Amino acid sequence: MNDLAILQVSPTEPRKGTVKWFDANRGFGFVVIDGFEADFLLHQNILHSFGRTSIAEGSTVEFAYQGTKNGFKIVEIFAIAPPPAGMIQDPQAQPDIIFEERVPARVKWFDPSKGYGFVNAFGSAEDIFVGIAILRKSMLGDLQSGDAVCIQIAETEGRKSVFSVHDWC
Repeated sequence: MNDLAILQVSPTEPRKGTVKWFDANRGFGFVVIDGFEADFLLHQNILHSFGRTSIAEGSTVEFAYQGTKNGFKIVEIFAIAPPPAGMIQDPQAQPDIIFEERVPARVKWFDPSKGYGFVNAFGSAEDIFVGIAILRKSMLGDLQSGDAVCIQIAETEGRKSVFSVHDWC
C-alpha cells in the first residue's frame, strides 16, 4: 500500500508535524511526521492564511493536507508551537530594560545569511536591531522587507533591540 492510500485528509483529525526547513525567499518549505517517509510541502500562501510570512525550523505544526500526484501538500494550518527550548539560543535572555507594550513596526530589511536585520516602529525612523535568535524564539524563521509586525523592545547597554516579535497587532 502506498503512502497516499495510508494518509487521507481528515478535517476532524489534523496531523502534527515538525518544520524540517522553510525558506521565505523561495516561498516554501517542508514538514515531517515522525515515522513517515514523505515530506509535506508547506507553501508560503498557507502561512499567509495563518497570518505569518515564515516559520522557524523545529516548530510544531498542526495541519490538514491533501495528497497529490507529486506528494503531499499542507492545505490549512490550525496551530503552530515553538521549537523545543534546546533549539533556541537567545543571547538577549537578560536585557536591561524591557518595554512591555507591543509596538507596531515594519521590517526595513532582514538578511537570514547574516542572521540579523532592522525594523522601524511606526512613526519613527530609528532603526531597531532584530536578530535571528529572537525570530526563532518568536516562532518565525525569517522576515521580509515591508512585513508588518508587532515587537517588544529591549534596551541593553543603551542600544535598542527587538526582544520579541509577534503577529500584527
